This record gives sequence, C-alpha cells and structure tokens, in this order.
Amino acid sequence: MRHARGLGAALAAIATIGFGTAALAADAEFLCLKDLKAPLEGLSIACYTEKGCAFVEAQKAEPLPDYDQESVPYALGREKIEGIVTSSASIMKKIKEFDYACRKLD
Repeated sequence: MRHARGLGAALAAIATIGFGTAALAADAEFLCLKDLKAPLEGLSIACYTEKGCAFVEAQKAEPLPDYDQESVPYALGREKIEGIVTSSASIMKKIKEFDYACRKLD
C-alpha cells in the first residue's frame, strides 16, 4: 500500500512539472509581421504586456498597448497596423491567413 501511495505522489509531481512547463510555453510571446527580416522602426505594432511593448519601443516602433484583440487580425489584414506581439495561438493562426509570420521573442 505504501508503494502505491509513493507511486501516486511521484506521478502527481511529474504531472505538476509537466503542467508548469506547458504553462510557461503558453506565456511565450511572438512578434508577428509580414516581413520578419525588415526593421521595425516606424511600424505600429499591437502589444499586450510590458515586456512586449518594451520590445516594440526598443526597436523604435510605435507600441499600441491593449489594441482590441478581436479586431487585430482584421486590422492587420487591412494594414491599419503592421504587426503584433502576442501569445495568443488563435490570433497567430488567424493572421497567417493574411501572410503574416511569427517568431518567438528572445
């Protein structure tokens, strides 16, 4: 019986570690643009976290904090804004339809 409890505790610990890793991966932010090799200077880029907006500002681009996340794919499609820093898989999937590519922020 003790062995079963010990095994159960070990499995619970492994599951917790795995969940923590998945949670960290989900928080990763990505820069999405039509041309990831082009300089960001002068571009208007939506961002949602201090880290993401600071990255945009450091690149001499215009950060657009808290841009409406539901309309951002369409704003990108109409080129009202030029990019986004996001951790949203659904937004990244949608904007790929408009030929945007994403890379993980360092």
